[in-house]
Amino acid sequence: MPLVTLDRVDVRLSGVEVLSRVSLALREGESWAVLGGNGAGKSTLLRLLRGDEQPTPETRAGRRYRIGGQSTESPIGARERIALVSPEQQDTYRRREWDMPAEQAIRSGFGGEVWSDGALSAAEERRVEELCEQLEIAHLRPRSVVTLSNGELRRVLLARALVSRPALLLLDEPCDGLDADSRAAFLRTLSRLAHRGPPLVLATHRYEEIVPAIDRVALLHAGSVVAQGEREEMFALLSSPMWKAEGDPAAVELQGKRTAPRAATPTSTPTATGIPTPAGRKARAVQRTGGRTVVELQGVEVRLDGNPVLRDVGWTVRRGEHWAVVGPNGAGKSTLLRLVAGDEQAMPGGRVLRLGLEPSAGVDPLRARVAMVSPELQARFRADIPAEEVVLSGFTGSIGIDFAPRPPQLREARRAMQRFEAEGLWGRGFLTCSYGEQRRLLFARALVRRPRLLLLDEPLNGLDPGARGTVARALVALAREGVTLLMATHHRAELPPVVSHELELRGGRVAYAGSPR
Repeated sequence: MPLVTLDRVDVRLSGVEVLSRVSLALREGESWAVLGGNGAGKSTLLRLLRGDEQPTPETRAGRRYRIGGQSTESPIGARERIALVSPEQQDTYRRREWDMPAEQAIRSGFGGEVWSDGALSAAEERRVEELCEQLEIAHLRPRSVVTLSNGELRRVLLARALVSRPALLLLDEPCDGLDADSRAAFLRTLSRLAHRGPPLVLATHRYEEIVPAIDRVALLHAGSVVAQGEREEMFALLSSPMWKAEGDPAAVELQGKRTAPRAATPTSTPTATGIPTPAGRKARAVQRTGGRTVVELQGVEVRLDGNPVLRDVGWTVRRGEHWAVVGPNGAGKSTLLRLVAGDEQAMPGGRVLRLGLEPSAGVDPLRARVAMVSPELQARFRADIPAEEVVLSGFTGSIGIDFAPRPPQLREARRAMQRFEAEGLWGRGFLTCSYGEQRRLLFARALVRRPRLLLLDEPLNGLDPGARGTVARALVALAREGVTLLMATHHRAELPPVVSHELELRGGRVAYAGSPR
């Protein structure tokens, strides 16, 4: 029995057609993966299924819900039974900077609001405790959400989504920001949910996240479902010459096909270009170092909410070195990058030197030399300003612009957007762009002042494989131009080949610093 049915539905956002003639039926007992490149419409599709986005008036009758025994075109009543975990939802908590305990965020899932301070029944309190134990986040319950790492907050939001026992669970890139152990545990949880819990709809760029319990796969291209079918059939299609690359004309040939021809199941997980690749990555070329000091930390401690996040950190980055910052969720990676950027302050007694500036140097000299790309920064851009204004805001380090850009600045913004293949977004509203497209705009924003130090916090999250390749090539070129790269990541295999050193943090302390292990 279908829980949600879409029949040739269109969606337009700010006059832009984001979904076109989409047909899909989500049935009880079936779980789906939704694949597609940046801008294909995956996030919009999930919001459409939940009822957060509305079909165009002429196709509104093509969406129907049957949750709780009633069949209706309206999402009212059904929306409360459909849970969503998404990067945008996480950004909501980051942006508002509420000093809210994690357990209160989880409790808000009963009412579906971002904030809830109502009393819970004994049964509801037991449900919160049960989920915290299952997801191994009981220790996070008293912590403020603003102090949680990206991975920790993502697990809290999964608990929030599950607390009300939804009839359908929608997951948009749910493993972004999770370390390897947390990712494996999260995927095990998804497998259990798909077997015993509500049906899942998982939108992802990483095919290894499609757990075996997911039965069906839909492929989106340019807002249309170009193919859908059984898991093995679709993986065979993705590995075939028909599917050469997302966005390739071959995808258009598949328009309207409901299933793919049967073929042998591939022996390796396909890439998003349809070409299976072995695990791992090419060996990184370690550069010779010993240049001038770019960053120096001595005896650094950083506290958030009175709790130590970084402890006695000593670290030196020299010109010619490019570092990966690794470690589990909550190790302090993001805090370390914010400290280097000047957005966090060390406790008295610690020493922080950057690019030859005095420790007392103001914000403006630092912003002229240092740029950053992070999920927190992306969360701060919520007004639907033109994409080029997001990029131009890099000249002042602000959110949006309050100046009339001069022709040289406009040219620099265009160059930066071209470098990350984002020039086609010029004139688009920021909120009409996909999460991955927004990330590429932030890369362009970081480059407009030609920084000497580029700080990257999980920069490839939300990017499809093609975009990840584009960014990696751009980072290699920047390194060769003399820009120092510091990159926090949970995906070592995605590090660009210029990365020469690795800093591992555990419990806020330096566990290792040296050549990549």
